[in-house]
Amino acid sequence: MNRKTLLFSAALLATAGQVFAGSSAPITTATSTATTEEHNPLLMFDAFRVSGYGAFNMEFDKSLGELDVWQVELHTFLSKPINFGPDLTFLPTFRYEGTFLRYDGTLPGFPLKDEDLHSIELPLYLIHTTPSSPWICGAYLRPALATDFDHIDSDDIFVDAAIGAGYKFSDSFYLGAGLAIEDAFGNEELIPGLAFLWSPTPDLTFQLLGPVFDAVWNATPDWRVGVDIRAAGGAWNIDDNNISRTIDFSSYRAGVHVHRRLVDTWWLEGGAGITFANEMNLKTPNGLGLNEAVLGDLDEGIYGYLAVRKEVW
Repeated sequence: MNRKTLLFSAALLATAGQVFAGSSAPITTATSTATTEEHNPLLMFDAFRVSGYGAFNMEFDKSLGELDVWQVELHTFLSKPINFGPDLTFLPTFRYEGTFLRYDGTLPGFPLKDEDLHSIELPLYLIHTTPSSPWICGAYLRPALATDFDHIDSDDIFVDAAIGAGYKFSDSFYLGAGLAIEDAFGNEELIPGLAFLWSPTPDLTFQLLGPVFDAVWNATPDWRVGVDIRAAGGAWNIDDNNISRTIDFSSYRAGVHVHRRLVDTWWLEGGAGITFANEMNLKTPNGLGLNEAVLGDLDEGIYGYLAVRKEVW
């Protein structure tokens, strides 16, 4: 489970309201022929997405060996936005992520082994907005099971929550902020998040949602090119010789992504770039670090990404 996306989710609440508010009709998105008013603040929040990601050649700074990470993801809205009156909107979603850690060149006795890790999440969004007001606010709750499935107990369950607020200065500029609590019933941590969306022209959008920055140029109605910088990684509970342990892998990636419309609102997206600020830690469930003499920072690596996604209904 990529718990760093709490920053994204808290900030997302600050810009989501104008899209969800007032109607359960399909959400509109921008193309190179769209007007500024049609820009969607949820440019990176897809109604459906299936993706694959690989990061390679990340060498440990404190010990021999390197790490490769493979990930597959399925994310989908469970329904169209559900309206409770004119001002309150609820959105249930579902997300599965499989993460496969593979080590190479490590010495005997290295504290980690190859792992197949799974995260099953139910992110829930509640958005409040008034058509006559530029203010937007919302709340977010994400119960999740993040585990290796060797043994499941309460340590495998994570609950995250966030609140956010934002202001619509114009149809082309939104600004907001949020506050998230990570692992609310375990090793809790408060995390702030910022957000903005700025579309200086109908074809160009700059968007920051917590740890996700995206600059996208709509070259044609069917082609987009963007610079993508975001947090990656996650945290999972594993069974280590019948003892609960938490694997915490954090990383950032920066690269160029190309988007090609397949049909209607379905898109194919591919990208590649570098990973940086990579770190691998092993902890007890209450956050105590283990094997810090051989774990910790990893060198930069490279990544590749491929996804099929649907922007709207």
